[in-house]
Amino acid sequence: MQTGQDSDPPHADPLAGPRIWGGTTLTERKQVRRTALLEAALDLIGESGAAGVTMRAVCRRANLTDRYFYESFASRDELLDVLYRQVAEEFLEPMTAFAVADDPSRDRSLSEVLVDKVLEDPRKSRLFLVEPYSSTGLGQTTIAVMPAFTRLIQDHLFSQIADPVRRRLAAVTMASGNAGMFSAWLGGSLRADRDEIVDHLVAMITAYRGLYQH
Repeated sequence: MQTGQDSDPPHADPLAGPRIWGGTTLTERKQVRRTALLEAALDLIGESGAAGVTMRAVCRRANLTDRYFYESFASRDELLDVLYRQVAEEFLEPMTAFAVADDPSRDRSLSEVLVDKVLEDPRKSRLFLVEPYSSTGLGQTTIAVMPAFTRLIQDHLFSQIADPVRRRLAAVTMASGNAGMFSAWLGGSLRADRDEIVDHLVAMITAYRGLYQH
């Protein structure tokens, strides 16, 4: 049952400026509801994966009616697309800050921030690194998002590789390989601790640079 707290004023005059209702504007209330729906979807992903994300399940978890779901999202797939891109940006931002640095500790710092980000919120890591391998409709979104991570590796970590084709090959292979490695780690089929994963990432960066050094 929808509570009055979640409802909007029945009439609003567009010429009168933002209408205040319950201490907030309509725009602010829409944003609060949108955030609640995204958070509810994340909780469901953490419990049962993207397959558990349906319009009804999200609305129940957020304590909102389907009217408010469709206020923000045209479909369940659009919600997942928005959520995936949001989480991807949360991974990309701190990685970029370290990748563009040019100091001897850069590789390890980047590896540590990536691993710690994976461990920070299991719900987000499951969505970003595990769910694309299942049939959840995230395939096209992943294809659209991953080039940003590949470019980060290509343009900064492997900038010493002179040949552009080899530099691209190394970046694409490392990006896709790391995604598979993290998926296995989070899924439990790869048993390693945090420091072992960090050491592996540093070694892989060094190995690829050395492979195409000449």
